[in-house]
Amino acid sequence: MVSAEAQRFADMVRRAPRMAELPLAAQRTAGEHAEDLSATPEEITYETVADGGVAGVWAQATDAAPTSTLLYLFGGGHVITSPKSRHKFAGHLARALEARVLLLDYPLAPEYPYPQDVDAAVRAARWLLEQQHVPADRLVLAGESSGGGLVLETLQAAARAGLPRPAAAYLMSPWADLRCSSASFGARGDLDLECSQESLTRMAGEYLDGHDPADPAVSPVLVAPSEAATAWPPLLVQVGSHEVLLDDALAVARVAALADVPVTLDVWSQMQHFFQLGVGVYPEAAAALARAGAWLRERWDAPA
Repeated sequence: MVSAEAQRFADMVRRAPRMAELPLAAQRTAGEHAEDLSATPEEITYETVADGGVAGVWAQATDAAPTSTLLYLFGGGHVITSPKSRHKFAGHLARALEARVLLLDYPLAPEYPYPQDVDAAVRAARWLLEQQHVPADRLVLAGESSGGGLVLETLQAAARAGLPRPAAAYLMSPWADLRCSSASFGARGDLDLECSQESLTRMAGEYLDGHDPADPAVSPVLVAPSEAATAWPPLLVQVGSHEVLLDDALAVARVAALADVPVTLDVWSQMQHFFQLGVGVYPEAAAALARAGAWLRERWDAPA
């Protein structure tokens, strides 16, 4: 049963213009206010990062375990949002994990199309491993929406570059099939208050700049199980049942299962796209983050 708070928030979103259908400049302006209603995390320190071609923000819990690190790739259809619009959420991730979070500032399309964001994320992973001396078994990746797809793109590119596989990855409502043709676009189109087939297809075109959306490098649900087995660590996939990207999440879990990659699929009834952002607005968001934090800490504690 969805909470009354989540119902009220959904009603408010339903009455507002759908951000994904606005012109790009208006989308970017609106996207910077994504966290306006969410709670401010407690006992978090922030520090700007600009080193070795890596830019972003450290968000660190005061009780962070030594070297326990999460590389966070924000979402926004590959074309909008920024570290500023995920400042609070990075802090909530750090609190849930009792860790430090690198909120990466990576380039956006259409000005910087694929693979420039993947290159930046792989560079950040290498920097964490080699310059910050984070052991691979103490590193996890996380991302929502396009950021969830980017996590998988990064894992595949990092494996090809010879980097060690991290301990785990946490995907929230991952957009991992840029063909935008799955059945849930029709089955959930009237329920999803944020995303649509039309808006995501347009964003995919801006991101790909002519690149084939059926390439597994950009649509990880199409990757061969043998490559997933090499590149993907254990996965936690959370998704709302009222999302057009529901099938993307299910497809990611299916590929992982076929590759014998440990995967936990967590479908939240009646939740919207990237519902975890609503910490302090409705209880489901905090509950999902708490569950994710416990799951990720278990991966750090598990034997190699």
